[in-house]
Amino acid sequence: MQTIIVGLGNPILGDDGVGWRVAEEVSAQSGIMLGDAPLPHPSAPKPDPVTIERFSLAGLSLMERLIGFDRVIIIDSLNTGQRKQGEVIAFTLADMDDLTHGHSASAHDVSLKNALKMGRSMGEALPDDLHVHIIAIEAQHIYDFKEDLTPQIAAAVPVATQKVLDLIHEFTQTEAA
Repeated sequence: MQTIIVGLGNPILGDDGVGWRVAEEVSAQSGIMLGDAPLPHPSAPKPDPVTIERFSLAGLSLMERLIGFDRVIIIDSLNTGQRKQGEVIAFTLADMDDLTHGHSASAHDVSLKNALKMGRSMGEALPDDLHVHIIAIEAQHIYDFKEDLTPQIAAAVPVATQKVLDLIHEFTQTEAA
């Protein structure tokens, strides 16, 4: 089983870079190398059971990076306005509503849910929505041009990191059984 951990966001947009920071911390604590190079062709064998990447993309571009993986852990900021800053939540893509419902069908407006559905319909090897795990950190300041995280979001990094490490452990225990 191949797993990819994806730290999403933009590291120069304040709290939007939290996904990158958590991916870096997961790499440091787990010993799994952090890679930012383009992934090999989907049919090429992946050398390690867990890959950690950082991306600033979504929709169809992100879907292409997930081809060939059985499980995905996405780490990202989330701005719902319904939770306190820095709250960490975990869910699967199956639990998430399709946030582009009612929007245009532009390639710039495709949700991950729709992008994966499209990729699967074209025969691509992509995980189902139950195997796409999301670790999200509630954040307001995702458009500030700065590289630092606000104190509340920085304090959430260890919590989110532990949730990712727990998922990795859960996956390896499931495979061993």
